[in-house]
Parts: sequence; C-alpha cells; structure tokens
Amino acid sequence: MEQQYKRIYYLDLMKSIAIISVVFYHGVLPQITMTGTMKFYSYYFLQAFAAVATPLFFFVNGFLLFNKELDLHKHISKIIRMMVFTVIWGSITIISLMLIRKEILSVGEFLKTLWQFKENWISHLWYMGELICIYLFFPVFYYAYQKKASILVYFVCIGAIIIFGNMFNPFKDVNSYALIYFCCGGIVYRYQEKIKNFMKNKKWIFVTIIILDTCFLFMCGIMYTKLNHNLWEIGWYGKETIFTFINVLAIFILCMNYNKSNKVIELISKNTLGIYLIHIPVLRFIEQIIDVKIITTNICISFLYTGIVVIITLLVSLGIKKLPIVNGLLRF
Repeated sequence: MEQQYKRIYYLDLMKSIAIISVVFYHGVLPQITMTGTMKFYSYYFLQAFAAVATPLFFFVNGFLLFNKELDLHKHISKIIRMMVFTVIWGSITIISLMLIRKEILSVGEFLKTLWQFKENWISHLWYMGELICIYLFFPVFYYAYQKKASILVYFVCIGAIIIFGNMFNPFKDVNSYALIYFCCGGIVYRYQEKIKNFMKNKKWIFVTIIILDTCFLFMCGIMYTKLNHNLWEIGWYGKETIFTFINVLAIFILCMNYNKSNKVIELISKNTLGIYLIHIPVLRFIEQIIDVKIITTNICISFLYTGIVVIITLLVSLGIKKLPIVNGLLRF
C-alpha cells in the first residue's frame, strides 16, 4: 500500500478513505446482527459503501506502478521481500491474537492458520497474498501497456464485463476483480488530464452516482439475503459488482479535485499499510476489554470508535517505524 512517489494529494485522500472504511468494516460491522430493524438497514447501507475499501487500494497501486519505469530485477526482489514480510507479520499477528484470546495453537494448527490465512485470525492478509500474485504477473501487463495501451484497455473492458457483470465468469471466487481494479488504475493515469477537464464542475453528478450506486448495491444485498435466507456479505461480495466498480471510479474523479496538503490525511496515507496490518490485533484486544456491541447502538459513536482505532493503530505504526530492528517490517 505504501509507495515512494511525489505527493499526489488526491491519492492521499483516496487511501485515507480506503483505510478508514477497512477499519469500520472490520471493527463495527461484525457486531451488527440481521434483525430487519432500521439500525440494521442503516449499517448495511454503510457496509455497501465500505465495499470500495480494498478496491481503492488496488486501484491506487496500479495508478502508481504502471506509470514508472520497471526494473525487473528490483521488482522480483520486492516480491520476495513482500512474501517474507507477509509470513513474518502473519506469524506476529497469530502470536498476538493467541495472547489476547489466551488460546494456544499447536505447531500444526499455527502453520495451518498461517498457510491458509485462516478466518478470524489473519484472513485480512488476503490482500497481501492477492497483491503478491498481481505483482508476479505485472511485468507482462506492464510491457503490453507500454507497447500498446489499447491492449490493456481491451483487457480491462472485457474483464469488467465478465467479472462485474457475472457473465460466464470462470474466475468467480478467486478475487479476480483485484486485477481489474489494479489495471484500471494504470489506464486512468494515462488519461487523467482528459478526465479532469471533461468532468470539471460536475462534482454533484458523481456524488449522485455514488449515492445511487450504493443504493442499488444495498437493494441487491437485501434481495440476495431474502432469496437465500442468509445474510449476503455485501462488503465482501459487493467488490465483485459493477456498482462498486463505478463507485471507485466516481470516488477517484471526485478526489481529483483535492489538490492541497493536509497533514492528517498525508500522515494516514503514509501509514495505511501499518494501520491495515495492526488494526486486527488492536480491535480484538479492545473487544476483550469492552462490549463493542454497546458502541454500535449509535452510528455517530461507531464513527467515533472507528476514528479512535485509526488513531491508535497509526500511533503504533509510527512507534514501530522508530524501532531499528523492526523498522523494515512496514517498509518494502
């Protein structure tokens, strides 16, 4: 999630929106049960919007990576560091959660949990696994992009139709959408000035699009829930829908108008990786101390709780970066 680049303020804003959505999704929404009340529907609607969280990260990664010179040797070296990093941080997270939960795993269970990114342990690290897979194939897409950008445009268009349209999708349930968001970020970079000029003074259109799109996804989620008699995980499965894809593009276009420095947003943006990695142990620790369900009785308090968790994880991330031995854990 962290890249070395000349500050692009609207990317800082996009990354901040993404990480706050991630923390809200993991910290608040699991506490909500399907009751059919106005409270449930309100949170379910927010979850529909939060589906943009990781797609925004993939989009920003593609935006940055496609448009700088590729050194294949350095790129492979980076992939290896990412793999080692993920194993180390996964192990640290499992040990932390064992201490928090006072639950000891056997060596076999530990290794199985680490290998499978086991749910309720380190399942949030699926993002790192997906990013590594994308990076492995990235040189192929990069050289196609440099040779003839229209090839990548064709790939994204066909991929979007197949994946987000759910038509003859042979890649279902393998997070194939991540590659489309990633490549789309690279394409958008090339045409960003044209997009910015064309969409000038049309902010209200994209605000409306985001609201309507979220409403459509919300209604789809309710429909699927009623048809299957089981809660449709809208924040997870919503990432594979055309509604979230359009929301990501609309958010990007809106954020393009943001062109000023903000210390808080910039600080969060620089530490999104750290916040992402640390927020699960922090959330599980807090849940051992207080009943988070009480917090979720009020949406405003839920937002406040999310903000507090972001601040705590940000401070922990900054603290880790100052430790000489482990400084490299949050940098690759």
